[in-house]
Amino acid sequence: MQRSWAAILVVVVALGVGCGSARAQTGLYAMFSGGFVGSSVAPNATQPSYSQFGGTFGLYSTLLPLGPLRLGMDGRYTIESSGGSTPYGNQLQSGLFGPRLAFFSHLIPFSPYVQLEIGGASTNYGRFPSRSTSFAYQAQFGLDDTIFPHLDARVEYGIGTIGSDIGGREGLQQISGGLVFRFF
Repeated sequence: MQRSWAAILVVVVALGVGCGSARAQTGLYAMFSGGFVGSSVAPNATQPSYSQFGGTFGLYSTLLPLGPLRLGMDGRYTIESSGGSTPYGNQLQSGLFGPRLAFFSHLIPFSPYVQLEIGGASTNYGRFPSRSTSFAYQAQFGLDDTIFPHLDARVEYGIGTIGSDIGGREGLQQISGGLVFRFF
């Protein structure tokens, strides 16, 4: 019987050390981002691909800590453009919101996460003076690595889709890197 209690105690201590604190966490982030909007997948479409660069700004919050897993929400705004490649430049703006799942443990020096978000995006497809707005969704995969207490470095890859003004949809990929300030 004493061996069972000793084993339970070892497991509880190991989980406590490996899982970090169970309190909620909120972070504000800013990242440099580069995006690529792929060719339309609409039938008989000839929409060209284009790329743009800019920033991604957002806020996330952990709502439910589950041991080493952190379930929460993320909201972000992205603004990207490039000049010179077309008369109007390639422009993309998006606002996305959705669930976030992160893994946090003192056993590894970084915290991986995945986010699935929906919202809206507007683009000019590099060919029009104004942007058209449509539904968008994206999945982001990333890593946060603590530099100082309450300050993390972040790298992220996102892949998703935005609607197209020609009746189809456009593939969207983004690569980002920046800083996260954690309030808690």
